[in-house]
Amino acid sequence: MTQVSEVAETVEVAEARGGMSRASFIRNAAKGSVMLVAGGGVLASMEGVAFAKTTKTDITVLQTGYIAETLAVTVYGAILKTYYAKLKLDPGNRSYFEAAYRDEVAHRDAWAAALGKKYTPTGFKLTVPGKYVASKNALASTGVALEEAFVATYMGAVKEFNSADLRVTAAGVAANEATHYSFFDAILPNGNAVLPAFGPKAITAGQAAATLTKLGFLV
Repeated sequence: MTQVSEVAETVEVAEARGGMSRASFIRNAAKGSVMLVAGGGVLASMEGVAFAKTTKTDITVLQTGYIAETLAVTVYGAILKTYYAKLKLDPGNRSYFEAAYRDEVAHRDAWAAALGKKYTPTGFKLTVPGKYVASKNALASTGVALEEAFVATYMGAVKEFNSADLRVTAAGVAANEATHYSFFDAILPNGNAVLPAFGPKAITAGQAAATLTKLGFLV
């Protein structure tokens, strides 16, 4: 499985001005890299086999979960590598973010193991625009939005999965993502760190992918 590396500290000037060139994208895809892009955003690119063309199946739901978890790994990795110092986040919270990063890596790897090499999605591009990480509050708001979406996605997965084992796993991941939501929300002014009593409205894997695309995370 292609691994996502740590966030690079620099970007070539030409790429920062006009986005990544095709050549540089191919180079970075071959390394499975994560880089800072124009405006301080984060880009993750991966190489490998194409998406499996399936619909309304466990594989489809797992693929969406894998993409979402790759985004989560990217964001938490960037926080630890770059934004912790840049945004002067509370040093006392670092151990939490390290634990959350490990959680997201475990989720991603679990979905990859369930999919196997043949069906693990690659060839997609994830980006976190600079506006989402421009300040401490912007970062926390982004974390809240993403984690709430992840909870909603896994609640939907409980309904969509045919496998009982996958349903139980999805419920467990939803519970874990809810703790991440609470932590991010607690950082915000007037945040209460509490999701609705019965959680956010469950969404399908297709709706999750559409939401990530609409918000600019999935290109």
